[in-house]
Amino acid sequence: MNKALFAAAGLLSVAPVVAHAQSSVTLYGLVDAGIGYVNNIKGGSVFQQTSGRLSGSRWGLKGNEDLGGGLSAVFTLESGFKPNDGTSGQGGRLFGRSAFVGLAKNGIGTFTLGRQYEPLADLVAQYAGSGFWSPSTHVGDNDNLNQTFRINNAVKFRSDTIGGFTLDGMYAFSNQAGGTGQGFGNNRAWGVAANYANGPFSIGAGYVLLDHPDTATNTSGAVGGASSTSGDDYSGAFFYNLDGGVSRQQIAAAGTNYKLGKATAGFAFSHTELNYNDGSSRKFNNYDANLRYLLTPAVTLIGVYTFTDGRANGLPGTGGATLKPKWHQFTLGVDYALSKRTDVYLSGTYQLAAGDASTRVGAGYSNIASIAYAGGASSTNRQVAVFTGIRTKF
Repeated sequence: MNKALFAAAGLLSVAPVVAHAQSSVTLYGLVDAGIGYVNNIKGGSVFQQTSGRLSGSRWGLKGNEDLGGGLSAVFTLESGFKPNDGTSGQGGRLFGRSAFVGLAKNGIGTFTLGRQYEPLADLVAQYAGSGFWSPSTHVGDNDNLNQTFRINNAVKFRSDTIGGFTLDGMYAFSNQAGGTGQGFGNNRAWGVAANYANGPFSIGAGYVLLDHPDTATNTSGAVGGASSTSGDDYSGAFFYNLDGGVSRQQIAAAGTNYKLGKATAGFAFSHTELNYNDGSSRKFNNYDANLRYLLTPAVTLIGVYTFTDGRANGLPGTGGATLKPKWHQFTLGVDYALSKRTDVYLSGTYQLAAGDASTRVGAGYSNIASIAYAGGASSTNRQVAVFTGIRTKF
């Protein structure tokens, strides 16, 4: 018996070496945990142990098999978790961050199927503060540039970079037959994005449509809605009792970066429009100006300002009035690299709600200041959050 076990162990130790010339599998991950302070959550301040304030903690497997002629089979399985209590993220899914397989062809691109990021996350998010410094997430992550949700049942093609251009297109199936209700279009999604880079300058833009993303009639579609049996994997935004009943969400975003010496300046704009089953609608315009400065090889300074201009129409109990909330949000941060894999960070965010966002509205609507992922809304039109933590990669 012992001889058999030793023989099996010997085969396992040799097999990866034999296969390595043509294929590879990589185990990787990231752990981010820290401490946070928020001055006002429903009237009270709070100190808390935090998870993933800068980057979502995760572990995963990536594989690549050389099929010859520049063609490869690829896959990614990535699981999100919370270090503070060890629970799974993304609604409790085993591989909630990514789970896809596909083919890659040198000089053409990569075709993949499974649970994936949408095109804006791939090619446009990098230009907004929320795409690289999560504490600066736009109100409620209404444009998904901080990747609140991923897309299920997705078929995606991302081109290789050719002449500075990269293209990305995705279609996600509802996995539902037509003929009843919204049928084939009940909880499906599609999107496109493009990016161009030339030396210190880069620019990108894209569009994503979610068709009935938050619905109780199809919980196995492109987006796992709040009513999904697999957990809440979607939230359009914090905006006048927003959760629930989204019939359509459209996101258009564009941005640009320019590197000058040790500084990288960026600007991004996004427009999000949400239509609801009750006939009401909400709209956001997010204007994001950001700056990163490499003070030393180990120290990066970050500054982000976001102005969000909102519109709400048709809310019950408002007499048909158009409400116009606005938010100003300022974020300052510093990141210190202890090594190539480990860094510590400190970030402070101040949000000021203005216009119709600065007061409570009738019919029970509450829309005061609310910094994304801070733990809850303020009882006033101001909120301050400070986060510090350590992040390590493997």
